[in-house]
Amino acid sequence: MLFNHLIATVTIVTTTIFLVTGLTLSTYTLSAFAQAESMNQSMYNETKSANQTAQSAGEFATKTGENFQQGANQTGEAIQGNANDIGSNLSEGAKNLGGNITEGAKGLATTIGKGLQDLAK
Repeated sequence: MLFNHLIATVTIVTTTIFLVTGLTLSTYTLSAFAQAESMNQSMYNETKSANQTAQSAGEFATKTGENFQQGANQTGEAIQGNANDIGSNLSEGAKNLGGNITEGAKGLATTIGKGLQDLAK
């Protein structure tokens, strides 16, 4: 009887130790798996964030390049417009100068002609 009681006690103690050990290990194992999953999620989030940052930087660079190109085009158009205006103004000025020289030459020729007529009298 004592022997049967001893076997039952050893079985209960062994089973208890086994269950406590199993529960302890499973708690640490589940915790480790949960931490690993959490780390994987964090790494995924960081990678996604880095990709979004790189994509945003690329889009910003593209917009900046487009803005520089647009600004250069507008500057080129303004220079071309100013050059056309300057050319028109020079042409107009040359016409006016030519007209003034012609009028001056006519006036001089008239004066000289009158002077020569007066001398001939």
